[in-house]
Amino acid sequence: MGVLVTALVIWAAYLVAVGKYYTPRSGFGFYIGVIGTVMMLALLAYPLRKHVSWMQRWGALKHWFRIHMIMGIVGPALVLFHSTFHIRSTNAAVALASMLGVVVSGVIGRFVYTKIHYGLYGSRATLEKVKAELSCREGETKSRLHFAPRVEQWLQSYERMATQPDRSLTSSAWHFLTLGWTRFVIEFRCARELKRMLGSERRPEFRRGTPEAVALVSSYLREIERVAQFTTYERLFSLWHVLHIPLIYLLAASTIFHILAAYMY
Repeated sequence: MGVLVTALVIWAAYLVAVGKYYTPRSGFGFYIGVIGTVMMLALLAYPLRKHVSWMQRWGALKHWFRIHMIMGIVGPALVLFHSTFHIRSTNAAVALASMLGVVVSGVIGRFVYTKIHYGLYGSRATLEKVKAELSCREGETKSRLHFAPRVEQWLQSYERMATQPDRSLTSSAWHFLTLGWTRFVIEFRCARELKRMLGSERRPEFRRGTPEAVALVSSYLREIERVAQFTTYERLFSLWHVLHIPLIYLLAASTIFHILAAYMY
């Protein structure tokens, strides 16, 4: 469904860009610009809800966050349709650059957010909780894979490599960027070994056969990766906040200036 909607939006954007159905100053173009602008200015409501004391009783924060994300996508899309995908002035270019900066920053923030929270709207995790979850899963995984010593060895090797402390800055960055690929390789090797050992056999540990065993290994490897990368994602999220919030205020200022300039000239 999401792919279909995206395809329809892209198709409509192409028609608007190459056709001359309306202009930014015409009735339709003007009003979708107003709606999009109001949505983008309303993005300020979410940070205000988080930090202004008298607003903190206005409903659950997760609902504000959900609305914040929706408006952060729909608002800029409407503004782009308002512009008919053409830049006609310097102040419009500045406003557009600010808007795209906020959108890109928001997409990055959404990705990092899910790495340190339980789901998109869930509570924030802590390293201690994540480690405790890994510890619980470790006992189950090793006890059920006792018949596959090579798989156990690969899992232990990956865990040691992933959680190895005392790395240099360059080594830590490379480790962070390549850990997912390493997990994929280990997961593939484990899956191949389990398929070879189990085949169509049904063991007491895995009554649903090879797919269940492969799913267990995959889940365990992802938990190891999450523990190994958790602290880095926390730091990235803190740095992202330092950038994203000023971008929102810059967007609000440039949007207001764009509106004033459009009326004055």
